[in-house]
Amino acid sequence: MVKTSVAVAAMVIIAIIAFTAGFYLYPVVTPSAPSAPEKTIWDTIKEKGRIVVGTSPDWPPFEFIDETGKLTGFEVELMEMIASRLGITVEWKTMSFDAIIAAVKNREIDLGVSGFSITPERLEEVLFTIPHTVTEVQLIMTKERAQELGIDRLTSLEDIAKYNLVVGTGSGTTQEDELLDLAKKGVISSASVKSYDTFDLALEDMLRGVIDAVYAETPVTTWWTMTVGKELVVVYSRSYWPVAFVAHKDAHKLVAKINGVLAELIADGTVDKLREKWSKPAS
Repeated sequence: MVKTSVAVAAMVIIAIIAFTAGFYLYPVVTPSAPSAPEKTIWDTIKEKGRIVVGTSPDWPPFEFIDETGKLTGFEVELMEMIASRLGITVEWKTMSFDAIIAAVKNREIDLGVSGFSITPERLEEVLFTIPHTVTEVQLIMTKERAQELGIDRLTSLEDIAKYNLVVGTGSGTTQEDELLDLAKKGVISSASVKSYDTFDLALEDMLRGVIDAVYAETPVTTWWTMTVGKELVVVYSRSYWPVAFVAHKDAHKLVAKINGVLAELIADGTVDKLREKWSKPAS
């Protein structure tokens, strides 16, 4: 009888302890209600109804300021088309080319649209949409200067050293990286490379005879040959990188939305027609 009482008392004590422990541990062991999913970059854009896009308008025919002061060009019009199909508007923000990726990473802008080449180094920093263009890199000179130096065609960029050329290019571009890498390796002189905030400034210096050549890529080099007063010649060229828009590493949904529309525009021929429209300056 005593043993039974002791056993019953022990069971009561255990039950009390278990109840007390359960009471205090309830908030810990009971699953909390699921929290609302965090808003994506696309969700925020859709909510605002607009996307903030950074560009450097010195890259005709992709993006430039026309004679009326309006931002225009192939990529500008393409981005506006994509935004329209996504039910949003574009807020353009002009800035220097080499500041755009940093602005994307810092979420100061939602997208970078400025003739960005898809490179392994940039893929470490940002997301890219599918490409809309594959370019050709070119070293261009005035015909007068090329004839003066006896240059018809360079076999490689190493010939920059052979002719002691001073070559201008854009700051923060893949062309600048390539030339500076050759200089670092001692293939060409560091004095052979002159970087500019914009390619327009490099072109102006070449036309004035301050530098010998400009290292850039199509379609801007093609545009220059049709618009500048002096005759330009291509002395070196090769296939180059695909070109696309840049977004934050976390902007997977935004990139997927843009890719869906861009793929449709490529497939239905709209991008080809747009490229043809911007293949030459308006008369």
